[in-house]
Amino acid sequence: MKLEEAVKALSRALRCEYAGVIQYLQNAQLIQGSERNLHAKFFKDLSKECWKHAAKVGKWLVVLNSVPGVEPAPVKQSMKLTEMFRHGLELEREAYGAYLEAHSAAREEAALRFFIEEMIHDERLHIDQFEKLLEMKKLAVAAKEARAKA
Repeated sequence: MKLEEAVKALSRALRCEYAGVIQYLQNAQLIQGSERNLHAKFFKDLSKECWKHAAKVGKWLVVLNSVPGVEPAPVKQSMKLTEMFRHGLELEREAYGAYLEAHSAAREEAALRFFIEEMIHDERLHIDQFEKLLEMKKLAVAAKEARAKA
């Protein structure tokens, strides 16, 4: 295992998770408009999930004989919902990339690789959520449409 590379990538992921805690909580507080309750809950839930991820990553960094950092990645702020979604997508993509790097460095350590795969899974689903919110998904439609019986 390329221990130093895995630690470096996980440290980068930890910074993203810390930034997510702050950025999403801030989004939940700043969101305005008729859909405030819906989106505030979405961002608050993401903040909580980032907190859980940060705790797990920190534990693994200690297992790998490293000291978890305390600095978040840059936190982006906006008062516009679409910008909040774009900032979230950028942050999730950054975390996803960090976990992918850590995964390739952890080839020989099964337990670490399994943990990282769980994080990759979660980050990929977050990316998908933001892409849908930003209407970036082009869903394929079946060739034949189901017809209602008269």
